[in-house]
Amino acid sequence: MDRANFPLLDCLYYQPTIEAAVERVVQSGQTILGEGVRGFEEDFANWLGAGFSSQHCVGVGNGTDALELALRCAGIQPGDGVIVPSLTAYATVAAILRTGGKPIFADIEANRPVISLTEVERLLSNKSADSVKAVIAVHLYGEACNLDALQKLCREHGVALIEDCAQATGTNYRGTPVGTWGDFAAFSFYPTKNLAALGDGGMLVVGKNAEDSTLEKARRLRFYGWNEQREAVDFGVNSRLDEIQAWILRGKLHDLKQKIEERRDLASHYQIQLKDWAVSSQIELPQDGEDWEHSFHLFVIRIDPESRDNILASGQRDGIPYGVHYALACHQHPYMAQQAGSQNLQLPNSEKFSASVLSLPLNPYLMTTDIEKVSTHLQNNYH
Repeated sequence: MDRANFPLLDCLYYQPTIEAAVERVVQSGQTILGEGVRGFEEDFANWLGAGFSSQHCVGVGNGTDALELALRCAGIQPGDGVIVPSLTAYATVAAILRTGGKPIFADIEANRPVISLTEVERLLSNKSADSVKAVIAVHLYGEACNLDALQKLCREHGVALIEDCAQATGTNYRGTPVGTWGDFAAFSFYPTKNLAALGDGGMLVVGKNAEDSTLEKARRLRFYGWNEQREAVDFGVNSRLDEIQAWILRGKLHDLKQKIEERRDLASHYQIQLKDWAVSSQIELPQDGEDWEHSFHLFVIRIDPESRDNILASGQRDGIPYGVHYALACHQHPYMAQQAGSQNLQLPNSEKFSASVLSLPLNPYLMTTDIEKVSTHLQNNYH
C-alpha cells in the first residue's frame, strides 16, 4: 500500500510549498527566528481562535520540547509531581523527567484512551497530593479528554492543566480546538502528524488568560533564557523552530481544515465497512464524542491480543501496514518500572488497552478502495 506512506506523499503533495520555503530562506538570509517563525506563530494563534495572539504561541524545535517548556512555565521543579496518563507516547513522560519532575501515573477511562477523571480526582485528593503541581491531559490518537471537568478539578486544587496535543491538531472540543482550555499546551509537527513539518517542529501555547510575565518567560525559555539584551535572566534551552519549517507549516496550515475533513471522511468509510463485523465481534470503533470531534491522527481499534499477533503477521505478509500505538503503557517500560513509586504499579485499563490496540492505515492520501482493502483483510484474518 504505497499510499500509506504519509510523510512521502505529503512531501510530494506539498513540493511547491517546500521549494518556495527553501527559496525564500535562501534569498532572505533569515534562518533563525525570522519572519517565517513570527508569521507562523501569528497564523497558529488565529487558528486557535479568539483570545490568542502571536504572543501566546512559541515555535520550538519539537513537540517534546514544547511539553517540557510548558512544564517549566508552570513552575515544575525537581521532585514535583505531575499526573499523567500511562497510556501515551513515552515522549510525554520524557518531558516530565527532563524537568526533574516525578510522573504520577493515572489510569485511563475504561472505554476510551484518555485520562480517567476519577483517577485524577483521587490522586489530587490523597495525602501525597501536596507534591502535585500539574496534570497533563493527553489527547491520544486525536480523541479529546474531558477538558471542562479537568479544568474545574485543576482550578479547585490549584494545579496547572497542560494539554498534550501532539496527536490532536485539528481535534475540536465544544467547537474550539484542543489546546485552548489548559494553562499551557504542546503541539508536535513531527512528519507523521496531522500538521507535518519536513523535519521536526513544535509549538508551545500559553493559555489565553496568562499574565504578560508568563508570556515573556515562555519566549525566553526557548532561547537560553535571554532577554532582549541577550542577558540570561531565566533558565533556558536551545529550542527554536527554524525558518524553513515555519514557512512550510504556514503553507500547510491553510489546508489543515480540509485535510482533517479528508481524514474524517476516510474514518467514516472504515466505520461503514467494519460496522457489522465490529458488532458481531464486540469491537468498538473510534468515533466522535458527544461534545468533541475526532481528528483521526490514528484510527485505533481494540482486538484480542492473540488475534492482533495474527493480523500483524498477515499484514506484513500481504503488504497491509497495521501498527501498534502503544505496545506498552509508560509505567511498563523497563526504565520506569525500576523507579520508586512505579514498582508493582497496576493500571488495568491502560494495560488492557496496550495489549489489544491495533492501528489501521489512515491518512488523507488513501482512497476508499484502500479502506475497503484493509477492512476486508482485517475481517478475513481475524480469528
